[in-house]
Amino acid sequence: MIGVGEALRLTLDAAPQLGTERILLDAALGRVAAEAVYSPRAVPGFDNSAMDGFAVRAADVTGPGVQLRVVGSQPAGSVADLRLQPGTAVRVFTGSLLPDAADAVVKVEDTTTQGDTVTVHAAVRAGTNVRRAGEDIAPGAVVVSPGTTLGAADLGLLASVGRASVVVYRRPRVAIVPTGAELVELDVAPGRGQVVNSNAYALAAAVRLAGGEPTVLPIVGDAPAELRARLEEAARADLVLSSGGVSVGDCDFVKEALDAIGVARVFWKVAQKPGKPLTVGRRGDCLFVGLPGNPVSALVCFWVYVWPALRRMGGHRRVHLPAVDAVLTAEVPKAKALTEFLRVHLEIEPAGGWRAVPFAAQGSAVLSSLGGGAALLVGPASERLLRAGNPYRVLVPMAETVLASAASPLAPEGDAC
Repeated sequence: MIGVGEALRLTLDAAPQLGTERILLDAALGRVAAEAVYSPRAVPGFDNSAMDGFAVRAADVTGPGVQLRVVGSQPAGSVADLRLQPGTAVRVFTGSLLPDAADAVVKVEDTTTQGDTVTVHAAVRAGTNVRRAGEDIAPGAVVVSPGTTLGAADLGLLASVGRASVVVYRRPRVAIVPTGAELVELDVAPGRGQVVNSNAYALAAAVRLAGGEPTVLPIVGDAPAELRARLEEAARADLVLSSGGVSVGDCDFVKEALDAIGVARVFWKVAQKPGKPLTVGRRGDCLFVGLPGNPVSALVCFWVYVWPALRRMGGHRRVHLPAVDAVLTAEVPKAKALTEFLRVHLEIEPAGGWRAVPFAAQGSAVLSSLGGGAALLVGPASERLLRAGNPYRVLVPMAETVLASAASPLAPEGDAC
């Protein structure tokens, strides 16, 4: 049995490197760039106005009260043959091409117009309210670097330089193999001794959150031959996740089935709670992860090991879950010599920082202890007691859900922003 840190390192080392693909821009949100994109043009491509107002020569507006003759108007998107002479101005709008010889824009709020005369009530300097050509992106500049997770602004930048497609790392294809004679599908009312195959839905959702493409295969009962065939079928994916059948019971056949189809075992069993009977192996370019069958154990192992593996396979620079330091609010005994992942609810301290409130039920089958944005407090293997008032590292699988409970720094207290 190995420690959590060693198990994580071995899992990441075993994760295969995936190839790349070119996709259209409208499908690239959240994907990871696999190429450097250089701009073939300046953005903006011309000097333009940052305000509605009047294009002027700064030398003509050195103080308030200056009157200028308005010689024309240049709406955004139009190109007029206008050149400013001393003592003149041109009406412009946000995005308007700056007329020749103009070097500043007076915003309309600082002017009064009467007929073809504009009175300027504030002095301006050269460059005031002017966006220069190339101010955002210079020709030849790197617009997107390899390893960038493409967000809304990145897609806007790519569009602004005329890129309709981008090369990204391929999404990991994940096959999910639920095992156990006790499992029934969602649309079947469970009989005595049966449970609904909830792991498949939880794991498929977690795979999508990590950037993978899940395929859930039919349930496999406790039949070694059928299990071997199903795992062989699943091996066409980049990653195979099985749930259940990895412990030491008489009906736990996953390890033997993986051996039988030629999967080289990397490790089996980790000194942790929950999720000790975890197994990881690899065959060719396919990573196999045998998760425990208990719902909490399966998801904890996913968040700790599979999430970073999938993120690395998908080309992400940051592969691990977000983490915060939080003060534990209650004393909790823990297992000896095991890293324990305590399910907690994060709250903001009145004076700032986080506090971790442990769930009352910590059993490995209590899936509700992972719902509602629950987080995982990492109880060190060296401790026998997690003490109230002490700070601990907390992994935050659903960071957006947790952070959504915090007050917005942009809104008054009690208001939504």
